Amino acid sequence: PEHASLLEYADLLRPSPTSFPDMPQDTSHNVLLRCHRIMTRLREMDNILLNAQRQGRISFYLTCRGEEATYIGSASALKREDVMLAQYREQGLLMWRGFTLEQFTNQCCGNDLDLGRGRQMPIHYGSRALNFHTISSPLGTQIPQAVGVGYKKKLEYKNAKYNNDHEHEPSISIVYFGEGAASSNDFHAACNFASTLQVP
Repeated sequence: PEHASLLEYADLLRPSPTSFPDMPQDTSHNVLLRCHRIMTRLREMDNILLNAQRQGRISFYLTCRGEEATYIGSASALKREDVMLAQYREQGLLMWRGFTLEQFTNQCCGNDLDLGRGRQMPIHYGSRALNFHTISSPLGTQIPQAVGVGYKKKLEYKNAKYNNDHEHEPSISIVYFGEGAASSNDFHAACNFASTLQVP
């Protein structure tokens, strides 16, 4: 209650400038309702795929139970051209961008309808169309890669400004990782490079 007035003016409660195709027509611009809907759908998908793993139907699955809001909130603030690099438990990022339940299932089953044609372990999602780099098994490897992507985005924007391309919008890379990756060498190297190169 004491923060109600702050929430009232927060960007998250403002209508989205574009409509969400997976939402009913009367709520197609409601960001907060879509966040809730995605988190609920994600929880149900986790239950189904975890049960499939326990029954031996798929070989590997990790849930994201309890972590959904941490990255759905940030995903809702990103633009489509912003690049995401994630770890195992961030399935909701892809769901936010439009990855379908069928695509999740195809990837976990490793069938020929999977975007990677079954060449990755389950939950190693990726989608070039959604600007989501394929998940890698070793912890922390995506962190320095995100710095490289951010640096590329910075150079692209500088080049567009130099060429008077006023339609080129600045974009960023964002990386998601857990506490295990935060104690890896890659984390510290990436922080140094990000600071030195001042990447977005």
